[in-house]
Amino acid sequence: MNTYNIINTMDCKQLFRNFYSILGLLLIFAVPVQGQYLHEEDELILRMGDVSANKFPFILAKDQGMYAKNGLNVVPKFSPGSVATINKSGIEVAPENIYDPDDKTIEFTLYVGGSGPMIARVMRTPDATPPTERVVLGTTHHVSRWRIFSGPEITSLEDLKGKRLGFSGVGAVSHNYWLNLIEHLGWNPHTDVTLVGGTLNVDSLKEGKIDALMGPELHGTMALMNDFPMLADLGDFGFPVAGSALQVNRAWYEKNPESARAFVKAAVEAIAFMKQNKAEAEKTMIKWYGMNNQEARNLFYTELLKMDSKPYPPYKGTRMIMQFYGGWDARTNFKPEDFYDDTIIRELDESGYIDSLYPGGRAPEQAGF
Repeated sequence: MNTYNIINTMDCKQLFRNFYSILGLLLIFAVPVQGQYLHEEDELILRMGDVSANKFPFILAKDQGMYAKNGLNVVPKFSPGSVATINKSGIEVAPENIYDPDDKTIEFTLYVGGSGPMIARVMRTPDATPPTERVVLGTTHHVSRWRIFSGPEITSLEDLKGKRLGFSGVGAVSHNYWLNLIEHLGWNPHTDVTLVGGTLNVDSLKEGKIDALMGPELHGTMALMNDFPMLADLGDFGFPVAGSALQVNRAWYEKNPESARAFVKAAVEAIAFMKQNKAEAEKTMIKWYGMNNQEARNLFYTELLKMDSKPYPPYKGTRMIMQFYGGWDARTNFKPEDFYDDTIIRELDESGYIDSLYPGGRAPEQAGF
């Protein structure tokens, strides 16, 4: 049978579809050549807003060489304030993994932290206009999955009425979760409860400064290990959230789109690796979080598995924040799209690359965004 007959017996349209699909994946998989990315030799400090599960893949990407493979020299660092907070919950972060916020020689480029405070700050500034200084490229956290912990005297959500509720700061995930829940229960956040800022830690529960704590994965793990029972799982409510997000300086992004793309690509690779390699993930827990207790690591890993495999921007969460802090539909200065850019993650998804990182060529299902 000659070449013509072989091709003639196939569906030519399917042949070309297969060819371009494979070509697209090869381009995505390709390891960057020397000099392809502008920051291959430069140290890029990745600032992380808090010590939590949402930051874990970005640390794992460093330990597993994923940044280097994609042509970047990224160095993850936590903020001093976040470390001081998490230390009160029994987690120890090594000094070399903390950045100095007063060091003006460190250029701000990459950040993984709460997108909510950034959006809230803009919405509360009457004369603010686009573009924003930072732009969100994606998030690992689209819907509520934190938990509420309290003392044994509180046995139902209704018991929270009149109580002191702990959160970190205005616009943060913990603050927005409480506002969502209070609205869901039909209460007034100003008269029916007392929201206490700066108390997102287990010590505040132990010392009686608050009656209930809205906790992410690490805080929840420590609360359980200190015998504070879980009162409610916000995963049951499905509230939208604008939580920890992959953020970049907009001016830097416009000048370095390939470096930004390499950063996002390394992140999705790290998420996939994390979900399929518990033993390696535990090594990073011990190294970066000082998590030497096996029970704590097991609980933490269970939460890591819930992370979204395809970190699109927080579409619904962004709208929710805009409504809470200024009523976005009543203001013409900003649209939700002014805060995020989904170009990179959409390309990685629609090319099939993210799915290719998982067994069977399909990433786990995730909550809507």
